[in-house]
Amino acid sequence: MAYTIKSTILLGIVLVFLTYLLYNLFNKLKIKINKKLLIGIFAWVLLAAFTRVFEDANIYPKSFFTVSPGIIILFSAFFIPVVYIGYWLEKNKKIDLWKTLTISAIIPILIHLPFLKIENAQGATIIVAIFGIILIVMYTVNKFIKADDFSFWALGAHMFDASTTFTAMSFYGYSEQHVLPTFMINIFGPYIMFALKLIFLIPMIFVINKYSENDSLRKFLLLAIFAIGLAPALRNTLRLLMGV
Repeated sequence: MAYTIKSTILLGIVLVFLTYLLYNLFNKLKIKINKKLLIGIFAWVLLAAFTRVFEDANIYPKSFFTVSPGIIILFSAFFIPVVYIGYWLEKNKKIDLWKTLTISAIIPILIHLPFLKIENAQGATIIVAIFGIILIVMYTVNKFIKADDFSFWALGAHMFDASTTFTAMSFYGYSEQHVLPTFMINIFGPYIMFALKLIFLIPMIFVINKYSENDSLRKFLLLAIFAIGLAPALRNTLRLLMGV
């Protein structure tokens, strides 16, 4: 399903609202946002990506809750109670929140795995190779600029997304679904995705790091950017892997 301007705006509104809601939840519970939390978020985004791709592959029926923005609302409805449970376990049983988040996502991911049919391992390998080179470059540059882990992985997730879009469009005939990237790709080609990510994200990350009112808000916003970039990246990779 290609996104129209209207559906893109709706998706943006949902993302902003949920980011605000989740930040207030984390702030209310005084949840410490640390690097390990990235692992738990990764696991949940991967689970969402499996669900979305299985809809693409007609394993799951098409419905409002298997495509955006419905799938985001659905997973938020599950994620919030798990955060409360993880918070209670951390306070009373000394089990870190990130472990609860990770395990709660890994179990259903494992249930999905038997249905994962690998049709295009080459495509996934190309993505890994391209993104691996980008990570090496980012790591080398970061030795000089010394960005923190949240900034590094916020940008890294979107470069991963750019790598998947470039690979899928350049070698396998896939098309972009979002309005602005489609417009730019039609002019410059799939290579432009890397530039677009850098042009938009580097200033955004700089502003967040410089002007956030507190470190908790700064880290949460970077965590949100990480998740927003990771979601389509994982979906694209799984779609290519399954040949759908």
